[in-house]
Amino acid sequence: MPIKLLEPMLKHPLFPLPPEVTKVILGGGSLIDQPGVQLPSLALARDFALNYGYDVDIPTQRAHLVNVFEDALAFMEEVILEGMELHLPPEFFDLQNPMDLLVWASKRPMDLRARWSCALLRVMHTLIHLDNNVYLRFLPEIQQQIFDRYERYLVPTSNGGWMLKGQYEVPLLAVKRKESKDRVSMLLKLLHKPENVAETIYDQIGIRLVAEDLLGVLATIRFLIDHHVLMATHIKPSRTRNLMVDLAALERWMTQLPSGFTFDQLEPKEKKEILSALTLKIEQPEINPFSSSSYSAVQFTAQTLIRLPSPAVSALEEIQTRLQTMGKPEIGDLLHIPELIQEQDEFTFFFAHEVQVMERTGFKSILSGPASHAEYKLRQKEAARRRVLQGIAAQEAPC
Repeated sequence: MPIKLLEPMLKHPLFPLPPEVTKVILGGGSLIDQPGVQLPSLALARDFALNYGYDVDIPTQRAHLVNVFEDALAFMEEVILEGMELHLPPEFFDLQNPMDLLVWASKRPMDLRARWSCALLRVMHTLIHLDNNVYLRFLPEIQQQIFDRYERYLVPTSNGGWMLKGQYEVPLLAVKRKESKDRVSMLLKLLHKPENVAETIYDQIGIRLVAEDLLGVLATIRFLIDHHVLMATHIKPSRTRNLMVDLAALERWMTQLPSGFTFDQLEPKEKKEILSALTLKIEQPEINPFSSSSYSAVQFTAQTLIRLPSPAVSALEEIQTRLQTMGKPEIGDLLHIPELIQEQDEFTFFFAHEVQVMERTGFKSILSGPASHAEYKLRQKEAARRRVLQGIAAQEAPC
């Protein structure tokens, strides 16, 4: 019996393919860099939002979209447009339905309102990824578990420095903990990242350890490995940046060391020669376009297995507390709440944090000049501005 082909439902041509196919799915680009959207009616916009993840007929989901839109307006005015002569058109502050943005961004040829709609949608899309990252809800607990690994070995010294103290000691000039970024900082970071999603921020939590010189840097890393603060099994290879150590020279030097070698066996002149020989002199390819060429450190990303109680535990404990307050703890016993609490599985996952180890001169360079954090953030902000304001700012190509 011959196979009967179904009558095609599409009444418009399949080709040419839209940019979502050619530029994003096939080309590996980012959606927020593409020319607008193609949702010229509220019905299409609502269907898009539904499959994106928001049913605007559900009040709580619609309210979240409205909040995201209002946050995007504030971010645009206070961060992206800060110091510029550009301003958002007043009509955006009167907008009641965020679905209108999708319709406005679909106008062809694109007018100025369409381009501003694109800009706000780029920020909203990034905010939504940020707000729906489950890990960010547990950042205080995650930070505590990660920093505890280091702090059990960190001892402050009388001269304002630090000492890594365990099976042996390694002196440090400074220790800087990088706690979770604020929302604006994370939003700026995401807006210049191709992936544009919160899971790709690897430095939400980090630690910087500053040694006297390159040999101190190597001793610091060795201490962390020896005491299992860091584990080579949990290092993310693609995130490692060595901008300090000539590995070939280090291997040659180590093969010549006598048994039981310690740093205090080196004379000052000999130590200076070794430091010069081990220092990386070949310019490294720039991995982070926002870092200065004068930035010098060993930087890597380590993953830690985080253990948190099941979310059900807090709910069961709250019920137990309320029953005790009511003077009816026996109800909790009848419901076996203590046993239920014990039976809950832990919530476990790996979480990445960034580790920087540097020496004195490299540390000084990040406090001022082109390698400073302030200059880094300025370059990052300019990149986010260029990306968001495509087709609006004079120097940009059309959206």
